[in-house]
Formats: sequence, C-alpha cells, structure tokens
Amino acid sequence: MPLDVGRTYFVADSDCHLREEAGGGAKLNHLLLGDWLRVLGPEKGDWVQVECRGDIGWLPNRQITEHRALEINFVDIGQGDGCHVVTPDGRIILVDAGVGSNMNRFLSWRYDLRDRNVTGAEDHDPVRPAETPQVIDHVVISHPDNDHYYGFLEVFENRKLRFERLWHNGIVERPKEPERPGLRYYSRDDLGGYAVQNGQRYLWDLRLGDAGMRDLIATHSGTRKQLVSTYRAALENSPELVFGALGRPARALEAPVHMADFEAENPLRIEVLSPLQEEVAFDGESRTSLRRLGDETVTKNGHSVVLRLHYGHLRVVLGGDLNAEAQDFLLQRYSGRAEEASKLETLIACLKLKADTRTPQEEVELRESEAALEDIVARARHFFEADVAKACHHGSHLFSTAFLRAMNALVTVVASGDEESYAHPRPDALGTFGKHGRGERPLIFSTDLARSTREFNPIHVSFQRLQYYQAQIAAAETQAEKARIRREMEMAKDRNVAIYGMITLRALGDKVILAQKLEQPAKNGRKWDIHQLHWSAASGKFHAAR
Repeated sequence: MPLDVGRTYFVADSDCHLREEAGGGAKLNHLLLGDWLRVLGPEKGDWVQVECRGDIGWLPNRQITEHRALEINFVDIGQGDGCHVVTPDGRIILVDAGVGSNMNRFLSWRYDLRDRNVTGAEDHDPVRPAETPQVIDHVVISHPDNDHYYGFLEVFENRKLRFERLWHNGIVERPKEPERPGLRYYSRDDLGGYAVQNGQRYLWDLRLGDAGMRDLIATHSGTRKQLVSTYRAALENSPELVFGALGRPARALEAPVHMADFEAENPLRIEVLSPLQEEVAFDGESRTSLRRLGDETVTKNGHSVVLRLHYGHLRVVLGGDLNAEAQDFLLQRYSGRAEEASKLETLIACLKLKADTRTPQEEVELRESEAALEDIVARARHFFEADVAKACHHGSHLFSTAFLRAMNALVTVVASGDEESYAHPRPDALGTFGKHGRGERPLIFSTDLARSTREFNPIHVSFQRLQYYQAQIAAAETQAEKARIRREMEMAKDRNVAIYGMITLRALGDKVILAQKLEQPAKNGRKWDIHQLHWSAASGKFHAAR
C-alpha cells in the first residue's frame, strides 16, 4: 500500500516496535494495534519514517494500515467506572466517569488538551491562534450513582471539550417536589413518586426526553444535588447538547434496540439490553416506566444501562452496576420463564447438600430445578453472551451465578477503586468469573490489580516531584514561565493517570488484543502485557491465545 506523507495511519499488527533506523536499530517505543501515527517522509524500501506516541522512528509499511481499529479503554478512574471508546469511524463515546478527576485527566492526556488554545478556557492565549474544542459524540451515564457520574462534572466544566449527546437510564435524583395524590413516596427516596399497577410499583417521574430533562434542570436551577448539577454543567458547556434515555421495551425483547448512530447497518452496532421499560397507567395517563426493584439504591443500580457492542464477531458487554435483583429480573424476562434464577440456585444447593438423604420427591425437585435453571441460562445467553464483559458493580458479591453463566465471557474486566470500603473485587466474584468464564483459561483483568497510580508512584516519589515543580515555579521569572511549568506538572499527572491501571482493548476485523502497561519496560523493549484473542470459525467463538 503506498503511503502519503503527512497523512494519518494506524498500527496494523497486534504490537510492534518503533525503530531508530530504517531496517532496524534501537527500539524507541512499543506500539499497539490501532495506535495513531503520521507518515513523515517517503519510504525507504519497505520502511517508512513515522511519528507515533511522541517519538519519531521507522516501521515496515506492512505494519501500517489506513483503517482505524475499535478501541475501548477501561480507565483506572479510582472508585467507580469509566470507559472511553473510539469507534472505527472516529466517534468518541464515554461510558461513566467515576467520582473524581481521573477521567478529565485521561481526556486531557489523550487529546493534548493542556496545549489546546480554546477561546473561553482559563488558559486561553489571545496571541496564539484559537483552536476548536475536542468533540465528544456520546456520553452515557449508566445510572445515577455518583461513583459513575460525578467525575463528569469536571469533564463538563472543561471548556476544551464539547458534547453532542448525553444518554442515561431516565432515573433522576432530584430535590423534594410537591407530592401528587395517588402516587407512593418514600421518605429516604429522592427518585420521585411511584404508581402502582397489578401490585407492582413503578417509577412515575422519569425524564426520558430532551425537553423533560431541560425542564427539570430549569425547575431546580439552584439545587446542589450532584446529579442535577452535573447535567446543568453539561448544558452550560454545550447548549445544543441533546439528552435522551436508553432502554428496551419489555414487551418486545426479540426486536433489537440500538443506540443512535450505531444501528444494524453500522460496522459497530451498540445494542441496548437494559433497562427494561414497561408501560404503566395512572390517573388516566400512560407512561413508559421502570419498576421498583427494591430500595432506592437497588432500583437505580438495577436499572443500569447495559450495552452490548458488536464489531465483526466480537461482542463486548458493559454491565453498569447490575445487582442480583436486576439480574434475576432480566433473566426472567429474556428467558420467558417465571422462576427466579437465584432462588433456583439456592434450592439446588440445599438439595445437593442432602446428598444420600434426599427423598424421591426431592430427587425429582432437584432434577426439575436444574433443568429449569439450565433452560434459563441457555435462553438468556442468546442476548447476553459476550467475548469481553465489564464486570457488573466493580466485582461485588451481589451477583447471580446464572447471569454470569449466561454472559459466558472469555474475558472479564473489573473496574474498582483504590480508596473504597467494599473490598472490590470480592474473592467470591473473582472465583466465579474464573469458574464460569469461557474456556480452560478465561482472562480476568482489574484496573485495581493492574497498578493504581498511588501504588505506581509511592508517596515520597510524588512528593519529590511536586517539590521539584514548586521550586521551578518559584524560580520562574515571568508569569508565562510559571504557567508553562504548571501546565507541564499537570500533564505529568494526566499521563500517570492515563497509562497505569488502564486496560485497553483493540480490535481490527477479527484481530483482537487486550493490554495493560508494565510497571517497568522489559529488557527486550516490551512495555505492554498483551493478550490476543483468536477467532475460530470451527467453534464460532473467540479463544484466548496461549
């Protein structure tokens, strides 16, 4: 393939090394499938000079492609979830952002925002040419728990970013509002009123469309509620932003529902699996609603937006904070069976413990229960099976084994924090991921286990670096020089957050890798721990390479 000087291309191999000279030489950097590069000069034989990852070196032209890979980065954002997706057509999707500053730092590093000169930003330099903000095409807030959305506040306040669409599950934490007669309200619940239909309680005060969300933000313009404040910041940043709720009609589960821009004809399809929306009537009015699954926390977690990404043969499930109650509900509806999987699991375990003391009737009950559970798993697997699954709820113990079996994931990625009181990922969750993962050696990744920023930089090293920068700032003779050093310090923090602890997935056709950064480069120049997935036409599935 002839390569044009100045044009953007991408790394075509699972990984390769940027070399100092045409034909070989020292290894300057370890590159991954899909890494961006720019051709700098004409080819020398089979080699071409490129710029990639801040270095200038040489690659064989066979390692270069004009096709962009699918890229999914599970960012180490501390407590909570944060996922950054770049699609094969260059769109950017953010799914959750944790509770702190890490997602904003990751985006600052990834898109070189510290040096971007945007009008309206605090560091805008009127002398330099103005640049446009980086556009984020889609933001998805899986559910209104602040360890998934509050990190977006800093992202939305970044004037070097602009946003097109903001998706959510329709549930909005809001200040107390006048109660409507006939609806049920809970004193410790700020999700609004509930309507009752056939003995089941349903959230009546959802915000599903753009107009409804804008109205709620305007109605509570002075509130300090974190969710409403975060949505307000998004709107102040990007007034043309469009809000929308994601969900799937429970009455028609066989008909796929896709996120806008990623419908069936797109090379990357994004299917919406949850929440399941139901039609509810109250006081002569009918609305799309979500059922109450338990208390406030159980309900808003349980109705997390669940997405399944389809790219070629690859399937990736992002599961939000689904809990056991929600997984039982989803298994019931998608399998078409009335039994609750978790109750069947408990019954089967109890009957098996009886061993030789089971009565003939209990033997029949055991066989029937096992058959029912297997049928539920088999039916649900049609919808939920994944090659790569983001673990629900950070590796919590609140899960259904049947649901994990339905996902049948070859790879599980756990997003968990460094300073939390839940001991995520839990030992029983990790054990079950492995036991019920696909294949002989399923893969489990964890942003926590893959080296947190605090573990990578011991506190004394961080303190020494801060002292160095502070001394440089104090010695600087001009405000411009002080600002430059501060920017350099922030860029160093951004890079540390962005690299260590992140799990990255790259896919180009059926070439798929998952990688995490090594703490120290190996002697052979290897900087990434890389695992390849291989597609087998015979089995119709991906398998992990040994």
